[in-house]
Amino acid sequence: MPVVYADVLFLINFSADYLVLLTVGKLRRIRLRRWRLIVGSLFGALYAVPALILIPTYPLLLLSVCLSGAALCLIGLGFPGWRRFLSCLLLLYLVSFLYGGAIAALFSLCVRLFGRLPVQGDVGGKVIAFLVLFLLSSALVSFSRLLSAAGAPREVACRVTVGERTRDLTLMTDTGCLLREPMTGRAVILLSAKAATGLVPSALLTTEEGIEPPLSYDERKRYYLIPYQTVSGKRLMHGYRPDRAEIGCGRRRREEAVVVGVIRDPVGVPLGCDGIVSAEIAQ
Repeated sequence: MPVVYADVLFLINFSADYLVLLTVGKLRRIRLRRWRLIVGSLFGALYAVPALILIPTYPLLLLSVCLSGAALCLIGLGFPGWRRFLSCLLLLYLVSFLYGGAIAALFSLCVRLFGRLPVQGDVGGKVIAFLVLFLLSSALVSFSRLLSAAGAPREVACRVTVGERTRDLTLMTDTGCLLREPMTGRAVILLSAKAATGLVPSALLTTEEGIEPPLSYDERKRYYLIPYQTVSGKRLMHGYRPDRAEIGCGRRRREEAVVVGVIRDPVGVPLGCDGIVSAEIAQ
C-alpha cells in the first residue's frame, strides 16, 4: 500500500491549485490579486489532506471536490457576477481535469518506455508533476493570448477616469504592444500628449523622459517610470495610474487594470486615434 505524506500532499496541492487559479484567471481575463490566489490555494491544500483521510466513499469525495472547487474559485478569483463566476468554475474543472490527465498520461508513458519513472520516490514524482503543470499553464496562457490578439478589433473605445475627470478615447490595437509596468504587472496604454492632457499631471508632459517630474505626494503614489525599448535604444517613459479604465462599448465594456503611458512623439500615434493599446486587452 503506497504511503502518502501529508506535507508532500499539502505542497503539491498548493502549487497545483495556484497554477490552476492563475490559468483560469488569465484565460477569463479576471483581475488577479496575489493574496487571493495564495489564500485560495491554501484553502485547497488544507482541504485535500483531511478529505483524503476522513471522507470514506467516492460519491462523497466527488461531492466535496465539486463544493471545494466552487469555494476555491470564489476565494481565489472573487465574484465577478453569476454568469462569469459559473464560466470560471466550469473552466476551473476543465483545467484541473486537463492537468490531471496530462500528469497521468506522462507517468503512464514513462512506465511504458522505461519500465519505471525516470525519477523514483514521492519527491521526484511530484517535482516532475509540478514542472508539467507549469509548462501546461504557460502554454495555455500563451495560446489564449494568441487567440485574443488574432480576434481583436482594429480600434477600441476606452474610458479613463482620474479623480473627477473622465475622458472617452479611441485606441488602436497593436499585437506588438506588450508593454507592462514591471512592478505591478499592469498593462500600459499609450496616449499622445494631447489625449493625456488633463488626465495626468502637467509635469509629466513637460519633463523629459527618464527624469522624475516634480509631483505632489498624492500624485507620486500614482506615478511610474516605465522602461521600454525602441530602435534608438532603451528609454524610460512617464506613467500614471488612473482611478478607473474601461475597455469596449456598451455591455461589452469591462474594467481593466492599466497604467497610462505618455507618448511624447505624436508620430507614434496613428491619425484619428488617441493612443495605442495591446491587442491582448482589447479583445
